[in-house]
Amino acid sequence: MSGSGLWPHRVDGAEVTKVLALVLAEPGAGLRAGPSAIRSFKRYLRQSTSRWEAFRIGGPGSPAAAALVLLPKGRTMLLMVPTPGELGIELTAQLELVRAILAAYAAEQLHFAQALIPPEASAQKCLLEAAGFRRLAPLVYLQRDLSPQATHCGQRSSTQESTLSFAESEWVTFSAQTYSEFAATILASYEGSRDCPELAGLRPIEDILAGHQAAGRFDPGLWQLLRIGGKAAGCVLLAPLFDQLSVELVYMGVRPEFRRRGVGSALLRRAIEQCWERGTRRLTLAVDDRNEPAKQMYGGFGFVPMARRDAYLYHWPRVSVGRPATSGSGG
Repeated sequence: MSGSGLWPHRVDGAEVTKVLALVLAEPGAGLRAGPSAIRSFKRYLRQSTSRWEAFRIGGPGSPAAAALVLLPKGRTMLLMVPTPGELGIELTAQLELVRAILAAYAAEQLHFAQALIPPEASAQKCLLEAAGFRRLAPLVYLQRDLSPQATHCGQRSSTQESTLSFAESEWVTFSAQTYSEFAATILASYEGSRDCPELAGLRPIEDILAGHQAAGRFDPGLWQLLRIGGKAAGCVLLAPLFDQLSVELVYMGVRPEFRRRGVGSALLRRAIEQCWERGTRRLTLAVDDRNEPAKQMYGGFGFVPMARRDAYLYHWPRVSVGRPATSGSGG
């Protein structure tokens, strides 16, 4: 494509900063994201294993549309877009860019694309829906302060105490030898789950596990499975984040036959114990806001809401679409 400014351009170098200033801006604030937020996100991009690309439509100094595409392992996409109608972003150009990106990545056989936007971001909602996204679920982001001075419910106890109510219980760490057991447990835990049940069956288990491993810094020692009476009951997967102070609870699930027996609480205690042992300051997670039992459990362990986002989902049509050309970053 020519560099006329009328077509999508891939950008790099200093232009990435300009794209991030737009896609990280808070809707309605009327301000681009500040240097601190941009530096933090750039650090994340450097440290993450995810592929990524930045795009714009229009001139590099005043783009009419912008987007950041993250491609974590597990064959999914996270699309980040600015708010149409703010900071020079035009709805028509932004919709054109989103559609061009979705067409461009159709050939990569991704399972789905997601976008996370604040619940009040009505302009972004209209943009995504016009591009073919549908609302998946409302998410609430929770955090527990694990600093030494913090006091919460579910106070520190030994790992042994957390499972005394279960006969013949043992903890198993993720490894090549236990891969199949973790995989089977995760798949079984989807049955009847209230946490984004719409995602069940959209990816094969190998891509699910690859995606979980790409969250933060993968440490197999922080992936734990609880066996009760020799049978896998549930698992909890943790990932240290790049800030060196936080750990994310990436996934926690219980097999249906072990539910309502305190297994979820045992898994969460195990996660908190591991964080204390590492000197972690914060444990974070995201939960489907419709999942009342899970929210009550997390609240009982001292987790508090930090943010809310609406998750939107896009499925590519089941046809092969060639990747259209885009211009270079120089434009």
